[in-house]
Amino acid sequence: MADIVDGGGPASVFPDTLDGGNPATVYPPALTPLPEGRPVPSVQIIVADVKPGTAAVDVYRIADGRTTLVRGGIRKSAIGGTTLVDWEAPFGVPIQYRAEQFDETDTSLGFTETSTTLDVADTWIHQPLNPSVAVSPLRLSKTAGDVARSTPGELVYVQGAEFATRIGGQRRGVAAVPFELLTRSLADADRLQAVFGRYGSRGAGVVCIRTPPPMRLPRTFYASVDEVHEVPVNIQIGREDITFTFEATEARPPAPGLVTAVLRRKDIDAAYPTRAARAAAYATRLERDSDYSLAGVADA
Repeated sequence: MADIVDGGGPASVFPDTLDGGNPATVYPPALTPLPEGRPVPSVQIIVADVKPGTAAVDVYRIADGRTTLVRGGIRKSAIGGTTLVDWEAPFGVPIQYRAEQFDETDTSLGFTETSTTLDVADTWIHQPLNPSVAVSPLRLSKTAGDVARSTPGELVYVQGAEFATRIGGQRRGVAAVPFELLTRSLADADRLQAVFGRYGSRGAGVVCIRTPPPMRLPRTFYASVDEVHEVPVNIQIGREDITFTFEATEARPPAPGLVTAVLRRKDIDAAYPTRAARAAAYATRLERDSDYSLAGVADA
């Protein structure tokens, strides 16, 4: 495998299967880590060069011992290249991205790959289906003080056996992990409550919590939270500190095909209201569609 840092550069060897094998040559995706959080820390993926005949791609993330499809990266049109942002990229661990290329008949043309790291020292919580609903609270000492995983099963003694036979299932994810978080302003407190669900809206019921090492949690932790306790701290003396406590149990995230567009066409139109202005600002359509600095401009 060629030594590629954050994508780009010379052509790289890539496998024709997700697990490797049958190498071919193609340019890797370009990766741009965005740790500053707009709206959350993320990795921008630009698949600019693909095999001839590629019509669409599936984009996978391999990190923290898990392989998963990147949200919004399923059969994404890639004629002339494509771009997407991994809003759920884990913090502080190597991340490998692989894009499987498909032609117009849905036949796989193999994988292209590259890797990066998203270095973030804070905790971030957001709604998977809408990363703009997010906050970065201060993590207090009781957070993840007890991380428990169970493997359900029972021991069965057959007649004449000296030892029992265990009949059990798959090891489960972490359950009832205690969290204790602190927000420093009423605005952040409102944002955190919005992550869990707000009046008049229906959320996915699962939040995305990302913590850096050495926290003993999955780096990208999809959590079901049933009850959130909010305790104001020193509100009576004009402070806005609020402590949030809850227990989180690992759950499946919303399907990766579901996503809310953060960069919208109306954002681009608001920044460049005329066709001439847009043409002058970007050399290619792909460059325009990957300018996530414009996200939310239409609402400003």
